[in-house]
Amino acid sequence: MFSLKHNHILMSIILIVFVMSSIGFAQDSSQVLSLDECINIALEKNSTLRVSRLSDEAADKDVLGSYSGILPSVSVSASKAVNINGPSEDVQVVTLKDTITNVVSQQKVTIVSKKTSVNTNGLGLQVNQPIFDGGIWWNRIRKAKTDKKSSEFGLLSKENDIILQVQQAYFNLNKQIKLLEVYEIAVTRSQGQLDRTEKMYELGAIAQLDVFQSRVNLGNDRISLLQQKNTVDQAKKNLNLVMGRDPFYPLKVDSEISLDTTIPESKELFQIAIDNQPAIKQGEADLKSSKLSVSISKGQYYPNLSGYVSYGRNNQDMNRVYTTNFSEDYSMRYGVNLSMNFFNGFSDYVSVQKAKISEKTAKENFEEYKRNLASEIEQYYANYKSYLDIIEINKQNLEAAKEEVRLAEERYQIGAGTALEVREAQVNLTRAEEILIAAQFNARIVLAQLDNGLGLTYKKYEE
Repeated sequence: MFSLKHNHILMSIILIVFVMSSIGFAQDSSQVLSLDECINIALEKNSTLRVSRLSDEAADKDVLGSYSGILPSVSVSASKAVNINGPSEDVQVVTLKDTITNVVSQQKVTIVSKKTSVNTNGLGLQVNQPIFDGGIWWNRIRKAKTDKKSSEFGLLSKENDIILQVQQAYFNLNKQIKLLEVYEIAVTRSQGQLDRTEKMYELGAIAQLDVFQSRVNLGNDRISLLQQKNTVDQAKKNLNLVMGRDPFYPLKVDSEISLDTTIPESKELFQIAIDNQPAIKQGEADLKSSKLSVSISKGQYYPNLSGYVSYGRNNQDMNRVYTTNFSEDYSMRYGVNLSMNFFNGFSDYVSVQKAKISEKTAKENFEEYKRNLASEIEQYYANYKSYLDIIEINKQNLEAAKEEVRLAEERYQIGAGTALEVREAQVNLTRAEEILIAAQFNARIVLAQLDNGLGLTYKKYEE
């Protein structure tokens, strides 16, 4: 009886947990995400961004490691050993003098040594302090700090890129959803036309060919609708992937869209990029870092000066080695080392020349990037302005296409028009709706690309 009751309670708990988790999942799946919410998720979960943050942490550790060139190195050693000498015989010539006759003679004497075993204990402390190395340590610290700045700008640039990817995927998903609605309306129009055609055929007002044509038109529109549903599903997967989520995670987005018509003039845009683009700041830091690499390489031509202090204790008795009486059983050395390499097979020369080549390469790449960026910004600006004009034109085209459909259907109803004219009008209307939607969302994507080129993506997101 107890067992049955226990099982009943256990099953009830499992059922409650299942129902609660189902409710939670349902709430998740019905949640409508805004663009900012999608960006928040991506900034937290995107794997590429996480890797960039780890690289930035490593650059921070490199700054700390760069101080090793100027800080002293301290080492402590302790030893315990047994020295064993085996038995041996040693023949030596000994000079003897007779005390009575004062006669001096030499005799060979064999000295026999027994096996000996001696314990030795040691304790040592050594300190080395670099004093001068041609500025290598100083330039390494500066280079590490410069590389850290480059890493920070690179991380910000990567955050801008991830936000742009979210924006592109978000607006593309909205575009595909809107196009799906257009195709659904097109199917509804085709179904309505088929219904009217069948009624008119039953009344003998038209030929059966019109009915078949209407059915073909409906079938084609349904095919387009099915294909668009697949496109929407793929757009959802792409947005989930950019956000760092499972591609099949349920997703709903806010379809509201706004366009900024007050962007600066074209001639002002590149200066905005110079002031804000993190990739430009990163390029400047990389160029400075390459110059410091040249200075580090040249430091090998200078002498190297360092100081040292060593203190050691040795005795057979361990207690005397580790006693606090430091005035006995010790040895001590201190001094300075001065060294300079005069020739090492052109290694220093090659190192300097390669550093100079790397500096020139960095400069060329940086200038090339700025030229390409200026061209991209100008193109984004022109594209956005064109899309604004295209949107206004297509709004007028859409109204005209709606009127064309209305007139074609009325003419067909009274027998003054043909089914082909109705179909052409419907296709024109669907195309006008497609073009307007595509232009609106493409304009928003281009505006996001322009912001990214100007380096304003993350700033606008924070605002």
